[in-house]
Amino acid sequence: MPRPLSGRGLLAAALIACAGSLLGPPPAGADGTAPTATAATATTTAPTAENGRILFRSGTAGYGCFRIPTIVKTKAGSLLAFTEARTSPSCADRGDVDIVLRRSTDDGRTWGPIRVATSGSENDPNAPHTRGNPSPVVDINGDGRISLLSTGEPAVFPPGEPRKAYAQNSTDDGLTFSPPRQITRLRGMNSTGWFGTGPAHGIQLSTGPHADRLVVGAYEDGPGGRLAGYLYSDNGGINWHARPTDVTPETPTMKPGEPAVAELSGGRVYIGARNEKTQDTEEIAQPNLRTYGIAPADDTAIPAQAFTANLKTPSVQASVLTLHHTSVPQTPNLMILAAPTGTPAGASGPDQPARPNDRANLKIHYSLDEGKTWTAGTTIKSGPAGYSDLAELDNGRVALVHEGGNPGSPPRAEGEWSSANIYFRNLDPRELGLPANTVFPTVPAFTPTPDAPTTPDASPQANDAHYAGNATLGAGRFGQRGLQLDGTGDFAHVPYGRSLNPGDLDDPDDPGGGNFTYSLHFQHNAAADAEPAMLLWAYGVGTAPQVWIRAEPKGDRILAHVQGKDGTAEVSVPGEAAFSGEAWNHLTLVRDGTKIRLQVNGITSTTQVGEVRGAVTKPSFEANQGVAVGGRVGDGYRSFKGGIDEVRLYLDDLNDTQIGELRDNNSETARESLVLRLPFQVEDQADTAALTSVSIADDVSGKCVDGTVLGGVSADNRVKGKTDLGALAVDATHPGVETPFRRALDVGSGDFSYALWFKNTPTSNSSESNEVLLWAYGVDPDGTGTAKAPSLGARIEPGPGPGANRILAWAETSQGRVERQIDGAPGLHDTNWHLLTLTRTADGFSLGIDRTVTPPAPLSGKFELADGTTPLGLRVGSQPGGGDPLTGVIDDVRLYARALTATDLKGLVPDPGGKYTAPAEDDVRFKWSMEHGNVQKHSVIRPASTGRSTPDESAHCNNAYVHGGTYRPDGGRFGQAFRVNGLPGKDGKVELPYTDSEAFGAGDFTVATVFSHDPDTSAKQSIVWAYGDGDAERQLRIRVEARTEQVNGVKVTKRKLVGFVQTDAGPTEVATDAPGAGWHHVALTRKGNELRLYLDGQEKQLNRVTGSLTRPDSFDVQGFVLGDSPAGGQPLKGSLDEFRLYRQAIDGPGLTALWNTNTAPAQYKDKEAVHLPLDVIENGEYSRM
Repeated sequence: MPRPLSGRGLLAAALIACAGSLLGPPPAGADGTAPTATAATATTTAPTAENGRILFRSGTAGYGCFRIPTIVKTKAGSLLAFTEARTSPSCADRGDVDIVLRRSTDDGRTWGPIRVATSGSENDPNAPHTRGNPSPVVDINGDGRISLLSTGEPAVFPPGEPRKAYAQNSTDDGLTFSPPRQITRLRGMNSTGWFGTGPAHGIQLSTGPHADRLVVGAYEDGPGGRLAGYLYSDNGGINWHARPTDVTPETPTMKPGEPAVAELSGGRVYIGARNEKTQDTEEIAQPNLRTYGIAPADDTAIPAQAFTANLKTPSVQASVLTLHHTSVPQTPNLMILAAPTGTPAGASGPDQPARPNDRANLKIHYSLDEGKTWTAGTTIKSGPAGYSDLAELDNGRVALVHEGGNPGSPPRAEGEWSSANIYFRNLDPRELGLPANTVFPTVPAFTPTPDAPTTPDASPQANDAHYAGNATLGAGRFGQRGLQLDGTGDFAHVPYGRSLNPGDLDDPDDPGGGNFTYSLHFQHNAAADAEPAMLLWAYGVGTAPQVWIRAEPKGDRILAHVQGKDGTAEVSVPGEAAFSGEAWNHLTLVRDGTKIRLQVNGITSTTQVGEVRGAVTKPSFEANQGVAVGGRVGDGYRSFKGGIDEVRLYLDDLNDTQIGELRDNNSETARESLVLRLPFQVEDQADTAALTSVSIADDVSGKCVDGTVLGGVSADNRVKGKTDLGALAVDATHPGVETPFRRALDVGSGDFSYALWFKNTPTSNSSESNEVLLWAYGVDPDGTGTAKAPSLGARIEPGPGPGANRILAWAETSQGRVERQIDGAPGLHDTNWHLLTLTRTADGFSLGIDRTVTPPAPLSGKFELADGTTPLGLRVGSQPGGGDPLTGVIDDVRLYARALTATDLKGLVPDPGGKYTAPAEDDVRFKWSMEHGNVQKHSVIRPASTGRSTPDESAHCNNAYVHGGTYRPDGGRFGQAFRVNGLPGKDGKVELPYTDSEAFGAGDFTVATVFSHDPDTSAKQSIVWAYGDGDAERQLRIRVEARTEQVNGVKVTKRKLVGFVQTDAGPTEVATDAPGAGWHHVALTRKGNELRLYLDGQEKQLNRVTGSLTRPDSFDVQGFVLGDSPAGGQPLKGSLDEFRLYRQAIDGPGLTALWNTNTAPAQYKDKEAVHLPLDVIENGEYSRM
C-alpha cells in the first residue's frame, strides 16, 4: 500500500549500521548521535552570513514585491515559509495580493518552488483580490494537519465591506492547500472595522486544560479601542472560534495590533503586540513601549493589553518563540523575540541623529519572566529590516524568516527599504546573545546548498538535482534527453530531504513502513574489464545505513546493496559485461520488508545474501547525504560512464506489472507514493535577476491606470495630504506623474470630469512662468499652434501681479478648441489646498476651482488623432516633456466617466464646519490617491526599455514593450494591428515581461492570437515564445517551420504550424499544416494532461503532456515574446493582432467565437490573464510592465 508522507517515519530512530562491500570508514562528524545539553560558558557574537539566503526576492517570480513572512515546522519536520506576494511594484497593502509559500525538507538548505496557497476571490481564484496576514499553525500532536489562517477582501475595497477571516488546510505536508473558507473574526463572522490574523505562526498548547488546542493571534477594532486576542481550534484546525477578549482603549500612546502568541506555563498564552501609536509619525521621534497581554488557561476573557515594561521598538510586527531545546536553569520558559530597533545615531552619516522609528537593525531579545520584561541580545540583521517570524528545529537550531534590505545596503540609503527581500536564516542558538548560564543543545553546523543550475524533480516533492563535475544532459532513453556522464567524477546529486526517507519497517509508530522502489534507465559505455562504477548511491557511507547500485563489468553483474540499521542484504543480476554497450537498460531495486530484489530488463535477482533490517537512513538529519546518481558524494568513488535517465524513488514496493509499465512505457504509475522523479529533460538556471527601479503611483480604482512618478520617489516628495495622509510634492526636479494612453482614459465624446487637489507655493519666478496642473491626450506637433492637436489641460498663468494671475483650461478635439479661465482665482500662490475640475457635459466644457465653475463652452468631437497614431496619455504637474512644472503639491487625482454635479462639489469642498464627502466611485476611470503606501519606489525584473509599449486590457495590468515594427496600414482583423516586418530595418516584436499571471505551472491555459505570415518563405517564423530559449529550458512556443514528411514513401518538405511545450517532464508538440496567406487565429491549450492545437477555431491535433511549464523562484525568468524568438533570427513575416492568455483551456466553440467575434464566451472572461489588442502603441512605458 502507498505510505503517507508525514509522521515520525520521516525522522527515523537511532541506527547502528553494518559494514558493506568495498566501503570506507564513516565521515568524521557524521556519527548520527543525538544532541546533548551542556552548560554554556559564553555566547558567541554576531551570527555568520548576516543577511542569510534570499528566499523571496522582491520584483521576481512575476510579483512586484513580497512582504509579511511567516514560518512553521511541520510534524514531518519540513519548513513552510509563507509570505504575501503583491502584484504592484508599489508593494501597497491593497490590490491584487496572493499568499505564497516555499517548502524545505532539509532545514532550509534547499527550497522548493514558490507555490500559491491562496489567490483570488471565493468564486474565482484568478480574480484580483487582496489576500494577506498569513498565519500558519500545525497540529503536531494530532495528524499533522497544517492550518493557514489569513484575511481577504476585494482588490478595490468597497466602503463598508467587512474584511473577512479565512482558514484552509493541508494534509500532505504543505504540498497543497484546500480552498479558503470563511471563519469567525474576534467579534463575529461579519463584524466590521479593521481585522487581522497575526501575522505570525500559531501554536499548539502542550499543557493546561486545553492541551492540544491550536491558537493563532488576531486583532480587531472594537468599541473605543482594539481587541488583541486569538482564534482557536479544538479539533485540529477543522473549526475555529474566537476567544473572548476585552477591549484595549485607544489612547495617544497605546493601540495594539499584529499580535504574536507563545505558550506559557500551565497552558496560558502570551500575546505580544505592535504598538501602532508613537509619540509622532516622524522617524526621529521616540517610539512607545510595545504591549502585551496574558490569556488565562481557562476560557475567561483575555484582559486588555498593558505596556511591556522595557521594550521599545518601531511601530512594527515582532515575532516571539518559546524555546524547548535551549533553556536557562530555574526559568519556566526561555522566550525570544525578534524586532527591528531603529537606526542609532551616526549610523546613517556623520552627525545624523538616532532614528528609533526606522525599521532597521533586527535584534533578538530574550525574556526570563514569561514576557513581562525583555533583554537585548544579538543584532541579527543590520540596516533595513522589518517583519519576521521564528521556528525551532528538531536539532535545536532556530529558523528565522525576515524582511530585509539588499545585502550590504547602508541604513537609509536612497531607494533602500526594509523589505527589499525576504531572507531565511538557520541560526545556532549560541548566536542569539542569550544569558551566560544558558544550557544549549549540541547543534550541527548548517551549510546551505549553493544556488546553481538544477535539473528538476517532477514529483510534487521538488527534490531537484544539482550537477557535480561536468555532468550534462544528452541523449536519453525515450528519444529526448537524459543525464550524460563521462566517468571522471561527475554525477547528479539530490540533497537529502525528509521526503526521501523511506522510514523504518521495525518501528511500530512509523507509518512509513520502510519499503521503497528505486527505478532508473541506464546505458553503460565501459569495457568488459572495467572497474566497478556507481549507478546510484543514497543516504550514508562507511558503516552508516545506505543504499547503492553499481555496475561491475569484471564480475559481469549489476550489484545492489541495502544496509539497514540492523541488517544488510545484497543481490545481483548477471549480465554481459554488466550490460555494457549502446543499448538502454532498465533496473529497479525494491525493498519489501527484510527482502530486496533487483530487476534488470525483466531479469530478477534470485539469491539474496543477508536480510535488511531497520531504516536505511540515520536519525541525525545531517548524517544523510541524499541521493547521488552516477557517483558517490565527497570521496571520488568511481563514477559511472554513460547515460542515466528517469530516476525515480517510490516509498512503496512496486509489483512486476508496475515495473513493466515503467520499463516499457515510462508510465505515471503509483504517483501517490512517488517522492523523486528526475526525467533529466530540462535545466533550471540560477540566472541573476536584473532589477529595474520603478517609481509608481498606484491606480487604486483597479483600472490599471497606474502612473510613473517623475524624478523618482523619496522622503522629499511624499508629504502630508489634503484628503487623507499623503500627497505628492511637485517641482522641476520631481515634475509630477504621468501615464501613457490606454482605453480607460478614452472619454470619447461623452461626459466626464477630471478632478485633483493642488497647492501652489510661490517662488521667485512665479510671476514669470506657467505652471501646469494637468495635461492629457496631445501636444501641438509643430509648436506653432497652427496644427490641430487634440488635448485637454489646465495651467496657472502669470500676470503682472498676484491678483492678475489666472487659471486657464482648454479642450481641443478633432472639431476645434475651446478655453475657459478664472482670473484672480484662489489657488494662485496662496499655499492653500484647492480643487481643480475639468468637466464636459452635453452643454460643453467648463473649468472649476473649488466650487467656482465657469459657464460651459460648446464642445464637440473626440480627443483623437489621425488614424495610425495614438494620443498621449495623462500628465499632472507639468506638460509633456517636463516644461512648466508646478511648484507645489498634488493630491487625489481622478477621472469620472460622468460630470460632477454641484452637490458633488459641495461634498468635496464643504462649507466651513461641514463634512468632506467624496462622490461615489462606481464610475471612476482611475484614481491616484497619492497615499504614501501607494506611491513607492521599488525594484522589479524588467527587460531593457524600448521606449515604446502597448497596454494590457485585462484586469491584471500586464503591459508589454514594443520593439520596432509599425501599425499595419490596412488595419487588423479587429481594429488596429502590429506589423512585425514593416519598413526595411523595422522588423519588430512585442515583449511581455513575466508576471504571476503567466506562471502556468502544471495548470490549464490558453495561448491565442490572430496572425498573418508569409506562407512561401522557408525560414522559421516565430509567433509566440515564452519562458526559456535554450534546448534544455522550459519553454512554450508557436511557430511556422519547415518539416520533412514521408508521403507515399517520398520525402516531402511541408510548412507546419507547430505548438511546442517543454515542461520539467519533457517536451510535447502538436502540429498541423500551415495555413495560407491572410489573417488566421491560432490557439494552444492545455487541459489536464491534454495539449491541443487549434487553427481558426478548429482542433487540429491533441497530444499528452505532463509536468510544469514554470518554476517560480528568485531568479530571472523570461516572459512572452511575440513575433520573433527571444534571441532574434526567427521573425514573423507578417502581423499580429489580439493576443490573449487565459488560465483555463477554452474549448473549440469558445475559440471559434473568439476568432469570429473577438469575444470569448462569458464563462471565460474572468480567466483572462492578458489581453493585448495591439490597437495602441505608445511612446514611453507604463509603470507596470
